[in-house]
This record gives sequence, C-alpha cells and structure tokens, in this order.
Amino acid sequence: MRRIVPFAEHLVATTRGLDRTLTRPDHAQWLWTQLRLTLGAVLSCVLMPDHLHLVARAGLVAALTKVLAAFTARTGIRFDVRVPEPATTPRTAGRMMRYGFFNPVRAKFVDDPWRWQWSTLRDLGGAAYPCWTALDEVAATLGIPPDPLMRSLTTVANRQAPPPRPGSVDIASLGAVRSAVGSVLRSPPRETAARSLGRRLIIQACDALGGPSTHRLAAELSCDERTIRRSRHPRHAAVPAVLLCLADPRLHDDGIGSALAVPGGK
Repeated sequence: MRRIVPFAEHLVATTRGLDRTLTRPDHAQWLWTQLRLTLGAVLSCVLMPDHLHLVARAGLVAALTKVLAAFTARTGIRFDVRVPEPATTPRTAGRMMRYGFFNPVRAKFVDDPWRWQWSTLRDLGGAAYPCWTALDEVAATLGIPPDPLMRSLTTVANRQAPPPRPGSVDIASLGAVRSAVGSVLRSPPRETAARSLGRRLIIQACDALGGPSTHRLAAELSCDERTIRRSRHPRHAAVPAVLLCLADPRLHDDGIGSALAVPGGK
C-alpha cells in the first residue's frame, strides 16, 4: 500500500499542569520569536495561555521540541507535544488554520480573532512586523488566491471576522499610537518608546498623521529633538502596519491615555 505523505501537520503543545505561562508578555514574546526564527516558513501559529497551535509542513516536531526545551531551560515550564495531526490536502490545512485562529474566541478571551495578539492571522492581514506568514506566500503554498483564502480563514458558520482595511484616522492620542506600534511589534506599549525601532515608528506614525511638533514630541518621548529629526527618514516598512492598526480598534487597545492628540492624516 502506498504511503500517503501529509501536505502539512497540525502540531499542538500543552504546558504541564496547564500552566498559563504564556499570559506573561516576556514569555510569549520569547517563544514567538524563537519559533519564527527556528521553524521558518509555517502556515499558521497561535499561542494560547497554556498551549500553542502550529500548522506547518511535515517533519517539524523535532525543531518544535528543541525550541520548547530551550523555553523550559529559561522558565522551568515544560510542554508536552501531541502526536501531529496530518493534513493531506490544502483544504484540510486551511481548516486547521481556521481552528487555531478562532481558538481564542471559543475560549472567550476575545470576541473577534483579530483581537488576539499572538496569532499569525495578524501577519496575514498585514498588521505585524516582522511578518512571519505573508498572505501571498501562504496563498501560494495552499494554491488558493489570497482573497478567497482570507475569507475562508475568517469565517465560521454564519460568523465572519472581516480583515482590517486601511482607512482614515480622525484623531489619535499618543497612547493610541504607542499601543498600535506595540501591537505591530508584539511588545508591551510601555516598553515601545524605549526601543530604537519602537520610538522610530511612533515618530513616523505621528508624522503620517500630521503632527505634533518636534519639540512637543521630543518632550513626550523623553529624547532630544535631534533624535526626532533623525528618526523621521527613511520611512520604515512597518509604518503602514501601524496606521492599519490605528484604523481598526480590534488591533490595538488605547488604554494608556495622553494629553497629546495627533490629528488624523490623509
């Protein structure tokens, strides 16, 4: 009998004792980064508080186990990796991806899959940097055009979660801009301005929205005006993702507040 080679596999790894270690941003960020760098091209990834879902080409169990072992060495938290579930067709792989994307909704953590930060659905929608799973690349792998693929991945029964679309931003607080940049970089907003890339994206997003002045922005970000001017050019590739997040409230949480209002741009 001819052996059927899986098109892809659905990998699930669960923490021992269902420890919710991935509610810690530093743990989730470290694991996400290492999975992206070690596993390379995958179809989807979703981190839940106590487990993860990964849909990727067959044969990555050893690589996943290695990353999880490194996580255990850092945190003491162990994972158990389940036997991979094979997907023999692109359609089955798409179903597995959709299952992972809607898992936070089924668990009632969020009311929309786009609100979940640790999901490559955001990468597919162009709302993350660096982008792990570009929509065009995943669509080519599955042999499905990008738009139909996105519709299929964001529709469950009679419910649809439409992808974010670029739009105008009437007004945004500096807190909202920080939050959007943190969302794109998957880092806590309070840490965003302390990092060179985060500060640069805040400055360039503010410029795209039409303000504020160099002097006031320097005061708000606790840096000198030379840093503001130097950070304005060249325009970073992640700025469109930041503006996309600002235009869609599902993608950022303006819970910081600021006296600095940034007028909407074009």
